[in-house]
Amino acid sequence: MSSTYDVIVVGAGLAGLRAAGVLEARGLSVLVLEKRESVGGRMSSHCVDGFVLDEGFQLINPAYPELIATGVLDDFDLRSFEPSVRFVRSDSSITLADPRRLPQAAFASLRSRDISLADKLRAVRLFAHCGLGSAQSILSQRDTTIIGGLQRYGFSSAMIERIWQPFLRGTLLEDDPDSSWRFTQLLLRSFFRGQPGTHPEGIAALPRAMAAQLRTSLLHLGEGAIAVAPTKVRTSEREYQDRVVIVATDTTDANALIPGDDVPWLGQTTWWLALPKGSGRRSLQIDVLDRPFTSALDITSVAPERAPANSILVAVPANGVHESSELDQRAIEYAARLFATPTTDISLVEKTVVSRALPKLGVPLVLSKSQRRGEVVMAGDYLQTPSIQGALVSGRRAAQAVLTVLGA
Repeated sequence: MSSTYDVIVVGAGLAGLRAAGVLEARGLSVLVLEKRESVGGRMSSHCVDGFVLDEGFQLINPAYPELIATGVLDDFDLRSFEPSVRFVRSDSSITLADPRRLPQAAFASLRSRDISLADKLRAVRLFAHCGLGSAQSILSQRDTTIIGGLQRYGFSSAMIERIWQPFLRGTLLEDDPDSSWRFTQLLLRSFFRGQPGTHPEGIAALPRAMAAQLRTSLLHLGEGAIAVAPTKVRTSEREYQDRVVIVATDTTDANALIPGDDVPWLGQTTWWLALPKGSGRRSLQIDVLDRPFTSALDITSVAPERAPANSILVAVPANGVHESSELDQRAIEYAARLFATPTTDISLVEKTVVSRALPKLGVPLVLSKSQRRGEVVMAGDYLQTPSIQGALVSGRRAAQAVLTVLGA
């Protein structure tokens, strides 16, 4: 038995949901097929003993233009974290803060001798350029690596090694960040314009809210595509007819359906730790010297609902896949140092290992990749930038490609 639709979207991650939303707004009949039992793709959450854990360490930046354009944030309970980062090195620490939102903390960091005045002024100039200028001004620059871009700004080796690299390791999921300097500036632009945050129900709340926006599109969960052709999609249950197909899965699953160029993945491991109530800190914590861990963040500092009443929930991420238990105790010791809490008062709730966390971005940054493989339209953050913004933009572009094909 077959059913006919204008468009079938394979995958209910952010790209697929965005594409469906744009297409149904133009009056097209849309079917979304998702192999999982929930929407969101890599953006999923689950509960363990009263703790709400994400599939990896993920935050939502409300400044992403495409996220704003969806309208999903209008009734979304996003809790923003304090705009500051505490860098710990041996027995010293420095906290860098947004002077517009935390002027006292920012003034205190200006007096620190750990960073030269010249480097502080360069940082102000960089953030002003990224935050106040247009995205197009960033994209019009000749691209280079992150280190090349920082050196172009004149930052000292000490500033790069002690501040920029530790911060960007966790942001880009690369131990030795060598991604696009253009993309890095776009990320700094989003940090300048918005405060990343979380939802009381975890990262999965965002794709659920986007799915709830759909009015006429049909969403079939637990039904994945096993074969795709320009005018039909076959699942284990039935065959569907369509006018156009959008494959909006991650790059690996997309290649299994429609062969294409492979994109390497960056992995991430996150230790979710329970600490006693009252031991938290509001800012992001980074121990500059203790790798492979990239940071520690008290999730419950803004979303206490994500832990039982007598505990706080701290995320300690590291780049790469660390499936063995050899780093479990070290993760606890990492949090104990940063939160001044005895290791005996800290317990491991769960460790999430995500081998396909983000597609790796090359240099130069290319935002004009084709979203067509033959007659099939593609969507996914691997076609734009590895971010919520990239996934949403790709979904919109896929929808626009479909409208062109159909003359709608």
